[in-house]
Amino acid sequence: MAEVPPHEKRMELTEHLSELRSRIIRSLWYLVIGAIIAYNCFQPLYGLLYRPLEKEITRLNKIQIQKQIDAQGKQAGDLKAEVFVLPHATHDPPTKEEFNQLADAVDWIRRHPVATPLMSIVFKNFHEPFMVRLTIGVIAGFILVLPLVVWELVMFIAPALTPQEKKPLRLLVPLSIFLIICGIAVAYATMFYAMGWFLSYLDDFPQPAVLMQDPNDYVMFFIKMMAAFAIAFQLPVILMGGAFLGFVTSKGLTKHWRWGVIIAFLGGLLTPANDPMSWILMVVPLLILYFGSIGLVKWVEMARPKPVSD
Repeated sequence: MAEVPPHEKRMELTEHLSELRSRIIRSLWYLVIGAIIAYNCFQPLYGLLYRPLEKEITRLNKIQIQKQIDAQGKQAGDLKAEVFVLPHATHDPPTKEEFNQLADAVDWIRRHPVATPLMSIVFKNFHEPFMVRLTIGVIAGFILVLPLVVWELVMFIAPALTPQEKKPLRLLVPLSIFLIICGIAVAYATMFYAMGWFLSYLDDFPQPAVLMQDPNDYVMFFIKMMAAFAIAFQLPVILMGGAFLGFVTSKGLTKHWRWGVIIAFLGGLLTPANDPMSWILMVVPLLILYFGSIGLVKWVEMARPKPVSD
């Protein structure tokens, strides 16, 4: 019988399955703990996600309100449309002056119905607020514990690899997590431009065109954007992994650079937003990652041990 290498530890099938079960259970516990943490931090998390839409809604609300007030020919000194604070009585019973101020305010509101938000979020069902909070908690919790889940996966695969085969993992795993974070950050920045581009089409419809946004749809769209960018940013990891396995060479990447350009352009077309700015913010990083990967693949080729000749 062939001698078992000293680095290799033989395990029975049942032991492999037992270890796999243990690591899956631990990963699920990580997810539960991460989801609980994110669930209890819902307000800052949702505020972060909602900011791209909120910024554009606030801007368009001000423009629409100002247009309506200008159309009524009001004087500039009378234009307090951003926030109208109702006067309140400080005396009980109210003085005649306070009563007149309140009467004037009510009359102003009656004559200025357009000085209210024309765009806002709306829930269509009673259970949606909870479901939105739960969805954000699970997704944010998974992102929070992703390094631990990846670590469990690597530790399960590692015993089957030789010391030489384990070396790429020490580089590719941290690089993959770093690129996922970069992809999510770029997706977040892209959302500000995407919201502006989409909402600009409201002007094509009879005014005032009102947006009543479903938060669940918005959150799912945001998640798709983050997933698309996070997956696209794994291009260097895929190419470096192929180089470690001998499937990809730096010469081949250089020779077929046009394919890299095509992949980048297709990646831009596959973004959930499909607006021009989102397309640019996907294509440009992919081009940079592709041509940067040529240098990384060259480094892999130099670091990979040369075959020993007889």
